[in-house]
Amino acid sequence: MISKIRRMLLALVLLLPLLTACGSSTTAEQEAATPTPLPPDPALERPTYTVKSGPIDRILEINGRVTPVDLTQISFKRDGRVSIVAFKRGDIVKQGDLIAELQQDEANDDLREAKDSLVQANRDLDNAKKAQAKKIKQAEIDLQQAKDDLTTVLPGGENDPIRAAQKALAEAQQAAKDASASGSEAKTSAEDAVQKASEALQDQQKAREKAYWDNDWAQRYGTNPDNPYTVDPVTGKRTPNTLTDDEKQAYADAVVKADRALRDAEKAVEVAKRELDKAREKEVIGNTDANDKVQEAQRKLDSVLQGKGNKDLIEAQRKVEAAQLALDEANTESFNAELKAVETAQRALEKAQKKVDDGRIVAPQNGELLAISLSEGDTVTAFDPVVEVADPSNLEVAAELGAEQMKQLAEGQPAELSLLSRPDVILPSIIRQMPAPYGSGGSGTVQERDRTTRFKLLDLKGQQVEAGVTIVKIKIVLEHKDTVLWLPPDAIRAFEGRRFVVVREGERERRVTVKTGIETDDKVEILDGLKAGDVVVGQ
Repeated sequence: MISKIRRMLLALVLLLPLLTACGSSTTAEQEAATPTPLPPDPALERPTYTVKSGPIDRILEINGRVTPVDLTQISFKRDGRVSIVAFKRGDIVKQGDLIAELQQDEANDDLREAKDSLVQANRDLDNAKKAQAKKIKQAEIDLQQAKDDLTTVLPGGENDPIRAAQKALAEAQQAAKDASASGSEAKTSAEDAVQKASEALQDQQKAREKAYWDNDWAQRYGTNPDNPYTVDPVTGKRTPNTLTDDEKQAYADAVVKADRALRDAEKAVEVAKRELDKAREKEVIGNTDANDKVQEAQRKLDSVLQGKGNKDLIEAQRKVEAAQLALDEANTESFNAELKAVETAQRALEKAQKKVDDGRIVAPQNGELLAISLSEGDTVTAFDPVVEVADPSNLEVAAELGAEQMKQLAEGQPAELSLLSRPDVILPSIIRQMPAPYGSGGSGTVQERDRTTRFKLLDLKGQQVEAGVTIVKIKIVLEHKDTVLWLPPDAIRAFEGRRFVVVREGERERRVTVKTGIETDDKVEILDGLKAGDVVVGQ
């Protein structure tokens, strides 16, 4: 088609002289005019491109939104009608603050009743324990009485082995009491000595500290540390109370003396502690020996009480055994019914408390209310998020990415962010977290609601951003090559799945199949088929 047009233009140029010769005779006598060449048709001019060498990047561009790192969505745990809304959007809350509450008079009444029931159950348990204590006390009295009755019917006189054994037991018991009292008194005295030594050490530490700072002042400023200046009552002029060299030395000597006294006080504390350890050890040994003697005396008494044939003695012994069994039974008496009542009341209280808590929204952390879709009188549905709390100073960027995009990324990978209002300011960032299975956002076993990829802002460079409002453009370099051959996309042609270019070599043009690599909006990498400097005709 192009060559046909060229032939037509050439024929037209050749005919122009002939047409001029067919004019008037006057014109024929004149010298033939030089033919004017026709300008080329703009529609026939095609752009050309030169194959260049340089760097190329394959870049993923996406949009993201600034969001808090620790955003928490809160909801009621049951349906109901809102009664109280204590905060509004933008308010600062502290952990534990009541943000909103449902109408739950009945639930609060149930909670108060459950608390009262638990108090009563605990009161009943305490009364049962007191009754047991009385029963034990009475059993102990009965046992002692039985033992006294047994003593009266035991045979013997002054030298009766039973009486002697009893006397030995009593003496051993008294000795045990005396040993316990003596050891306790010695231990108390040792403890008092440790206390006094510790207090003396504290006093000496304070005295040494004062001596140190007084000396520091005296050596540093050369004036009396307690009264550095003398003020003239008339002129108000302050005159330094300058110390002499002897007075300065006296302050230095005071520090040495205080150090010596402090070491003595520390040694006194250590000595007192060792004496306390000895007193404690002595008390334990004394009590152990005394108790061993009591047990031995009791064993001997039990041995002589094994006489048979004396009905009164046998009856008295039986009563002692019965009294002992009664005491043992009283000591082992359980409170199953009362404990069960307490446990039941506790479960009822927990259930009532949970119902009340389910009707409340309480701040789980310190932060700002970024959103609250509640008004008094609103009807709400359980587990529908109605409040968002977060720390507005701790922000990051969240972006929704497709699976194919996330396959090309990794946590820790750098990215460049820019505000739509300031595209010239590049904000450095890294990919902090990606959803499973592409990153650490969950195990992948449970599908999480938040499937966004999170970008950590490394430097805002003074730019102001707002959570939930600011939109940013994100650029991530997926692949970079420093030196490649490339052409603009308009230079590449395609036909039936084959990519080619038209290379101009002088007056000739020829098709060349090319193999391409990285493609961007303004560059296409040429892997094979061309060399740097080749001229390619565009479409």
